[in-house]
Amino acid sequence: MTGAAAVPTGAVAPPAVATRWAVVDVARGVAILAVVAFHLIWDLGDLGYLDWQINAHRSGKVAGRVIAGSFLALVGVSLVLAHGRGIRWRRFWRREAQLVVLALAVTAFSWFYQRDELVTFGILHAIAVVSVLTVGFVTLRPVFAYAAALVALALPWVVHLPGRSPWVSWTGLAEGSRPSLDWQPLLPWIALTLLAIGLTRQVVAASYEPEGWAHRLRIWHPGDPVTRALAVTGRHTLSIYLLHQPVLYGLLSLG
Repeated sequence: MTGAAAVPTGAVAPPAVATRWAVVDVARGVAILAVVAFHLIWDLGDLGYLDWQINAHRSGKVAGRVIAGSFLALVGVSLVLAHGRGIRWRRFWRREAQLVVLALAVTAFSWFYQRDELVTFGILHAIAVVSVLTVGFVTLRPVFAYAAALVALALPWVVHLPGRSPWVSWTGLAEGSRPSLDWQPLLPWIALTLLAIGLTRQVVAASYEPEGWAHRLRIWHPGDPVTRALAVTGRHTLSIYLLHQPVLYGLLSLG
């Protein structure tokens, strides 16, 4: 992967062949394991193994938002590392098509599984839309991403749409949403992606200073089994996200 800001004077030129940032893979690994743990607790409560429903408790709702927010921030990081030197549109749209198909599959599954809590705009839907809306910022100066993030944070305070219909609730500007197994509104959460884009561009630019902390972060590789396992896990987050819940729920249902 690569990033793209101008190389500072005296800095080492970017390598001709891009490399992955292992620290980002580890962060993704931690995030997806948090999702698995969250859903495991959810399933235990739903099936009666626990006397506690994580989705009905304030702490559970906060944990869910933190986990979802971490993924939206990682979207910004990934966009810069993948497209910061110039948007590779074919690669971008191929990934986008995959996300849209999988998001629609989640919606279809929720229709059969629990129609009263249909997923109309979950985390995969949000990632697909956020990616399209923010990819243009990866080649701009960070200040533009920061300014857009401030707008995203302010809009829910000044714009209000009536109703809870899926046609308006996805924006984050409505009064709320109808019950859903997974609901991740666009606003203000897109601000996390925009902030991550700006910060990642600055970190990537600084990473070409050979003695700096950002350079050490860029070349860091996991040295112990735990972080190596997290890095491997982080390279397969989408597959794990799609498969873990059917596997967990299916196994627990057999008990």
